[in-house]
Amino acid sequence: MLLRFILFFAIIAGCSSSKEQAGKDQIPPPRVNCPEGGDCTFEVLQKSTLALKNDQTGASYLEIEPGENVVIRYHFKKDPEPDVMDSSHSEYLYFEINPGRVEISLKDADLQKVKMIYGRVCFCKGETGYFPVRKGNLFVYQKDGDLLVRGAFSVKKVPQTIKEIDERITYYPRQ
Repeated sequence: MLLRFILFFAIIAGCSSSKEQAGKDQIPPPRVNCPEGGDCTFEVLQKSTLALKNDQTGASYLEIEPGENVVIRYHFKKDPEPDVMDSSHSEYLYFEINPGRVEISLKDADLQKVKMIYGRVCFCKGETGYFPVRKGNLFVYQKDGDLLVRGAFSVKKVPQTIKEIDERITYYPRQ
């Protein structure tokens, strides 16, 4: 436990110092935990809400609709395999927060309070779709004008590459 605390503190301190050196208008620090073999990005969607729907075949899909909350989208895009057609593979993690409430600590079924949804999109029959996350944890809090997001999760219906998240993203404008 002490080792985890020291590691977490070192990561946060490292991100903080690089951000101070870069200046307020510079690009935020690089992502800390992106699986190898791909690229990870975050997107903050203001005035939005998540809606998980099903089509006529029963397949689930996600719509981001206008709303009063903020939707956070984490995207892992796997590097395509050379000379392999249709080797694209993306995984997503979505959740929705109230813009006035930036301290969140949720576990398992309570993850649906933020509508946490995992998505897997690839040319892999029977192993794609969007699924509510009901197993895992999520911690979200604000620090120095940024949003710190940490958590781990699992969805048993399809294989996963992304299983945890530990990121610092620019969320609020600096003063």
